[in-house]
Amino acid sequence: MLSLHLYTKIIPGVNSIIPRTSIGQSFLTRHPIQNAIQSPLISSSLIIQQKRTGTAKPKYKTPKEKQVKTLGFKQKKTKKESSRDVEIASTSSSGRGGEEFYKPAPDVILNDMFPEVFTNENVGKIYQIPKEVIPKFKVFKFPMSLSKEFELFHNSSLVVRQSSVELIKLLEEASTLPSTKNRHIISGPLGIGKSALLMQAVNYAMCKPWIVIYIPHAVQYVNSTSPYMKVESTGEFIQPTLTMSLLQQIKLVNEPYLRNINLRRGHQIHRHVIKDKNTSQLLEIGINDPHSAQEVFEIFLEEIGNNQEYPVLLAVDEINAFYTDSKYFDVDDTLLEANRLSLPRTILEYFSGKKDFTYGAVIGALSQTFKPFISKPLEIALGLTEASPWKPVSRTILQYTTGLQNFDVKGYSKDEAKAVIDYYYEMSILPQPKEQLFVKHFLATNGNPRKFYLACWKGL
Repeated sequence: MLSLHLYTKIIPGVNSIIPRTSIGQSFLTRHPIQNAIQSPLISSSLIIQQKRTGTAKPKYKTPKEKQVKTLGFKQKKTKKESSRDVEIASTSSSGRGGEEFYKPAPDVILNDMFPEVFTNENVGKIYQIPKEVIPKFKVFKFPMSLSKEFELFHNSSLVVRQSSVELIKLLEEASTLPSTKNRHIISGPLGIGKSALLMQAVNYAMCKPWIVIYIPHAVQYVNSTSPYMKVESTGEFIQPTLTMSLLQQIKLVNEPYLRNINLRRGHQIHRHVIKDKNTSQLLEIGINDPHSAQEVFEIFLEEIGNNQEYPVLLAVDEINAFYTDSKYFDVDDTLLEANRLSLPRTILEYFSGKKDFTYGAVIGALSQTFKPFISKPLEIALGLTEASPWKPVSRTILQYTTGLQNFDVKGYSKDEAKAVIDYYYEMSILPQPKEQLFVKHFLATNGNPRKFYLACWKGL
C-alpha cells in the first residue's frame, strides 16, 4: 500500500524532471522488483494526470486539411446553408416551408375579412385576415392553436360563422356604449373555436379606429415565467419586464390614435414628472423604465378610458387563468392568487366593471387546454357549473366575476362545415374527394372545429 501511495504522488514530479520518452524506463529501473505489477498503474495514472492538466495528446492525429471546425455540438454551417435556413424560416409561415420534401400548399384567392363581411349572407364563407392587419397581430402574436394551422396555408384564413355575426353586432353597439354594458366571456367545449371567434372580434376592431389591447396567452402572465417583486406598500406583486413588453405592444399597434389623446392632468411616477404629454409619450416612460411600467399601465388605461373619440377593445384569451391561483409564490411559500399580481388585477378590474372605458368592450375567451388554470369560480359565475357545498370558492376571485355575460359558442352548422371542407379540398389537405368524407367527418366530430380539422388533415 505504501508503494501505491508513493507512485501516485511521485508521477507528477517525475513528469516535470525526466524527459517524456524515458519516464517509464528510468522510473521502473529504480524498482525492478515491482516492474510487472506497477507498469500498468504508472501509465494509467500518468494519462489521467495529463488529461486533468490538459497536456494529454491524442494517439492519432487527423491531417489539418481534413479537420472540421465545430461550433458546440453542431458543425458550422456554410453561407449557402445559412441562407437556405433563412429562406425556410421566412416562408414556413405562408405554407411554403420544406418544398423539397412535400408539395407546397396551392394559392387560393380569398377576400379580405373587413367589417362589412359580417352579415348573415356571408355565413359559411372563408375570408383572410387583411394584409394591413397581419403586422398588428404579429406584434401581439397569434393564439398557439391557430398559429399552427395558419402555417399550412398561404393566408391566415377564418370562416364567418353565425356566432361571428352575433359577436360583431355586439361590438358595433359597444362603439357608443360604456364597457360596463359590454363584458362578455366566450365559452364552449374544447376546440369549439373560441380563440378564432375572439380573433375575429380583434380583427374587426383593428380595421376600425379602435384602440386594441389583445392578450392571446393569458397563462403566460401567471405561470411563473417572468420576474416579479413585492411592493410593500400594497402587498401586491409587480411583473416589470412583462408589463413593459405589453406597453410596447400596445404602443406599436395603436400609435396613430394614441398621439391624438392628450393627458387630462399631470402625473408623477417615481422620478418621472409627466405633464403636457400624450398617451403615446406616457407609454414611452414605462417602456424605458420597467419599474414604472405598472403605474404607467394603470394611468394609461384611465386616460384612454376617458377619451370619447376612440372606442377601446380589451380582449384576453385564456381569461380563466386570471381567475385561479397563479404559479407564483408569496414570501411564506404559498401560491398567490392571480389577482395578487398587479398586472392581472388591473385587467380584472375592467372585466368586473370596477373600472370602465367611456366607449368600448371587454371580451375574454375561456380555454380548457391548460388544466391547472381552469377556473371553477368563473364557471360558476357564468352558470356553466354548479357550486359544491364541500369545495369552498375564493370570495376574492368571485368579486371579479360580477356582471359578466356568457357568450356560448356552438359547433359548425352543416353549411359552415361544408364551406370549410371545400376550402380544405382546395388546399390539398383532403386526400380523397370531399363528397366521400363530408358526412363521415361531420357526424364523427359533431361539428367541433378542431376535431373536424384534425379529421380532415390526419384522417382521424
